Amino acid sequence: MPTVVTSSINSSVVDEQLKRILSSPHFSDTTRTKRFLSHLVNETLAGRGEALKGYALGIDVFDKPEDFDPGVDTIVRVQAGKLRDRLDLYYAQEGQADPVRIYVPKGSYTPVFEIAFDPEVATAKDRYDTPRDKRTSLAVMPFDNLSGDPGQEYLANGLTEELITAIARFREVSVMSRHVTYRYTDRLRDPRDVGQELGVRYLVEGSVRHWNERLRVVAQLVDAGSGEQVFSESYDRDLSVENLFAVQEDVAARIATEIADPHGIVHRTRMGQRKAETTAFDAYQCRLLASEYWRHPTPEQHARVRDLLERAVQIDPDYAGAWGMLAIVYGDELRGGFNVRPDPPPLSRALEAAETSVRLDSFNATGQHALFLTLYHLGRFDAFRHAAAKALKANPNYADMLADMAACEALRGDLDQGFNLHARALELCPDPPGWYHAGACLLHFRKGDFEAALASARRVGHGMWNGSEMLILMCLGQIAERKDAQEIKQIVTNFHEKVPDPKAYTDAVVDVWQVPQEMRAPIYQGLRTTGAI
Repeated sequence: MPTVVTSSINSSVVDEQLKRILSSPHFSDTTRTKRFLSHLVNETLAGRGEALKGYALGIDVFDKPEDFDPGVDTIVRVQAGKLRDRLDLYYAQEGQADPVRIYVPKGSYTPVFEIAFDPEVATAKDRYDTPRDKRTSLAVMPFDNLSGDPGQEYLANGLTEELITAIARFREVSVMSRHVTYRYTDRLRDPRDVGQELGVRYLVEGSVRHWNERLRVVAQLVDAGSGEQVFSESYDRDLSVENLFAVQEDVAARIATEIADPHGIVHRTRMGQRKAETTAFDAYQCRLLASEYWRHPTPEQHARVRDLLERAVQIDPDYAGAWGMLAIVYGDELRGGFNVRPDPPPLSRALEAAETSVRLDSFNATGQHALFLTLYHLGRFDAFRHAAAKALKANPNYADMLADMAACEALRGDLDQGFNLHARALELCPDPPGWYHAGACLLHFRKGDFEAALASARRVGHGMWNGSEMLILMCLGQIAERKDAQEIKQIVTNFHEKVPDPKAYTDAVVDVWQVPQEMRAPIYQGLRTTGAI
């Protein structure tokens, strides 16, 4: 994994990285943000990072008077958020192969310096020859202002920038900087010509309309080769009850997820253009086919996907996304009891694959997702918390990751965080795989709301490894006297048909998910009451 340091790193290496960032297109047009970042980095290198507080920054960077109150005037917090977004976008694009990463953690103004590789050892090819042919290329065109007021142009510009930042978090998609597409503002354009000029496969186009405290955003995904519209959606918001920045961020996240998520329209479209039976796969094609497995996991699909991903990392050992997905598939050997290879143990292989993914690309959300999930199953909860925080930083809009994190938080007892993560996952993925609802079942079950837990369990359907019967029965066992005995008998029969040894299966599930003792008793009691075990 990359090494995180704050003071022992050679300051000249950080200085060089700072210069590289400040000269990039993402920072070239913003004097205040450049000054802000320079001040944070230089003060930290000088050993004064602990003194970087809101009041001091308001005076030193933003020229506020001595009576400045950061609790009233939010300029420092707002600019820090913009700085974080620009850094994320920079490292998602031209900075992805840089030897040092600089980021400012939320809740702090002290930057962290992360060594991605040893600049003295890495060759020029290692640093700058980043393969892009695996990634779907995309450009976000400047959104049109349809408000009828030129003064509202900032809304369209802001949404365009937020959307680029949100899409860039999905590392399987290569998105152009807004500085590349800015020249197309207010220009009629044929998408086929633009696609050819920019060398991209897709264009995102759209419009923003603001009237009477209402905001409507319309977004379309266009195939730049044919000019055909692949996807279109509209988003309506009430600005009178929500903050404009929050609205822009939320709408951009939803559009980005619909377009670039592993279950999103870009990947579904590319899947539809290939015959799944072909054996002439490159590494990226293997990765695309694997992403479909999570919607309907079965032992047969698991074996096929595991073979595909193992082939993908053989074709390209530096493919971080494939390593991350392979780690999750290895973990499914225990989570689902699928095609278990006992030597080396599944979680050992999963941890090695996840750590490889993160070492290759510390901002790859799939790798971070696999890492925190594997650490959780190993019972390494402190490491799990750290990896989960990094995963959220890498991509807070990755719905699959949020759904898994919600389940982990439910089992660890942080119900508020679990419910928040689950709600966000459903907002970003309104038509999710059934297994998303397993997290909600656990949350409600731990809270003692067994009716709500049962409703969520029924929504799992066939979307979980061995179906939803175990979840349904452990809930029914708490409220069996109010339920149809014939229905319970049928569900038990289905459960036993799928699981030859229900008690051993239950033991394995509660162990791999690190279910706490206070939850195990009602789970087993519910299953015994219904006759499942």
